[in-house]
Amino acid sequence: MSRYSHLIYEKNPEDKIGVITFNRPEARNAMNVAMLTEFNSALHDAAEDGDVWCLIVTGAGDKAFCSGGDAKEFLANVEAGRIGEIEKFNRFNLDVWRFMEKMRKPIIAAVNGFCNIEVIQAVDLVVASQNARFGLPEVTIGVSPGAGITVRLPRFLSKYWAKYLLFTGEWISAEEGYRLGFVNKVVPHEKLMEESMALARKIVKNAPLAVGATKACVNLGGEMPVDEGMEYQLKESIQCSIHKISRRVSGRVSMRRGILSSRAGSRRLKLIYPAC
Repeated sequence: MSRYSHLIYEKNPEDKIGVITFNRPEARNAMNVAMLTEFNSALHDAAEDGDVWCLIVTGAGDKAFCSGGDAKEFLANVEAGRIGEIEKFNRFNLDVWRFMEKMRKPIIAAVNGFCNIEVIQAVDLVVASQNARFGLPEVTIGVSPGAGITVRLPRFLSKYWAKYLLFTGEWISAEEGYRLGFVNKVVPHEKLMEESMALARKIVKNAPLAVGATKACVNLGGEMPVDEGMEYQLKESIQCSIHKISRRVSGRVSMRRGILSSRAGSRRLKLIYPAC
């Protein structure tokens, strides 16, 4: 029986790809506490799983990837005066997105419909269906956008476009997201998962240690002052080189042992069967 009731987590060890599907289509896959808890658990499972080198996140149904936080749950907490629960949920969001940034495996968002930009702020690549729509609608219900989006959005868009999306609550098309630079590829709706899987397979052909180090250099090194970031990048590069050298040496030793073993076996055969 699955551990998850608000999402689906699948993996194919042969492909080295994991797929997380938000599974609340009746609520536009809105993120309530239960789904966020399961999402966090699935992310940690993928991070620790040697059979998963790349992760795809998508939404069930055709209407939404994830519309953002569950407004019904939020408003119920507001009406009941449960401010502590609201803060707890928001802090949990911050922790989850930060973990995604630090996770040394690429995360691809396969966006199939309405997508609150908060939910993709910490992924690495975005493949969008032609039907996808992106926005930050919080201000339309009298709430300031959270989950760190007011910090991250100006870093990958211009400050002015970030404010436009944050202030208006407007939904924009996948093509507009591509033009602004936070969507990597727009594809026909029926080919969304096919194209996302193809991208993931292209990535997992490469060395996972090198891909993970590169992600860390961009996400973590990019937050540092330039000189400090350069040192961090150098350290990651050297670690990859050491690992590659150690694997080559280990391979040569194993090969040498194989040759010696083969020669020894051949000598033993000749003692038994002189014609060998």
